Amino acid sequence: MKKLFCYCMTAALITGCICGCSSKTSKVSNTSGNSSQVSENDINTENNEAKPFLGKWEAYKAHVLDEEYENEYAGYPISALMKLEIFEDNTAAITTALNPRGKDCTNDYYKWNITSEDGNDTLHIRSDEDNYDCRIEQGQMIVTYTDANDGSVIYLLPVDKFSETQSTTEAGLDKVDFSGYYGKWESEEVTAEGETYTDTMGEYPVNVAFRLELSEGGSSVMNVFGEPIDYDWEPENKDELYMWDDYEGFSVKMDGDNLILDNEYGLVIKLRKVDEFTDYDFSAAADSAPDDDAILDPEETEETT
Repeated sequence: MKKLFCYCMTAALITGCICGCSSKTSKVSNTSGNSSQVSENDINTENNEAKPFLGKWEAYKAHVLDEEYENEYAGYPISALMKLEIFEDNTAAITTALNPRGKDCTNDYYKWNITSEDGNDTLHIRSDEDNYDCRIEQGQMIVTYTDANDGSVIYLLPVDKFSETQSTTEAGLDKVDFSGYYGKWESEEVTAEGETYTDTMGEYPVNVAFRLELSEGGSSVMNVFGEPIDYDWEPENKDELYMWDDYEGFSVKMDGDNLILDNEYGLVIKLRKVDEFTDYDFSAAADSAPDDDAILDPEETEETT
């Protein structure tokens, strides 16, 4: 069901070719014949061959769908595509900043291993959702997304320090009380693609379509038709928070007793505060629900890629 959410987030579409939003892409083996999906037992315990890969790497160029990008990608600094750090303990962290306000989002749950063919080493980075192949040529790292065979490549250079993301946050907000935002919220009205829903979205009651729990300390979880998505948040000014992950983001404001989420690309969600979320059996509803695309755009028959 996250596919439906990505469909709402038009900003995410510009990065789908690299970041593999769709869960329907087939797994592709790397050129050495070894699948990038490897077990924990396959992780290297000796890192001698890993030394050239270790450390911080930052994107400086990309080749995406037959287009070359330098300096900028879709209006973002080219470094926003990927900041990669490889650690000695067979873990890796990838930072992207392709959400609408360019906030850094770091995922540190990646594992890596190395395979070699004809003396050429390839470092495979993987998580439950993403798989990348990395090789080093002439001092640069060349990264391909192994779950999509579209020829897209990201080129990275080693850096001592990652480029800093320009802050949009006002100063002095540490003294502002944002506790009124904390707690559980359920949607009572959703506007998407110019249509407003107040009763149901497809077969789902509108109050279970989007459910948000915003916690003190900068973390939040949004359940979108029953599927949880983690977001970071921080105050932008005394009347607004911003909530984001890799490719999606929301302005968060209070309107009386309601919380208003706006992704600034046509999706606006009005939520009301609740003590506990409404019980709802999403597994049963899924059997009778329309296709994801049909919920927000009934006339759309082709899947966007």
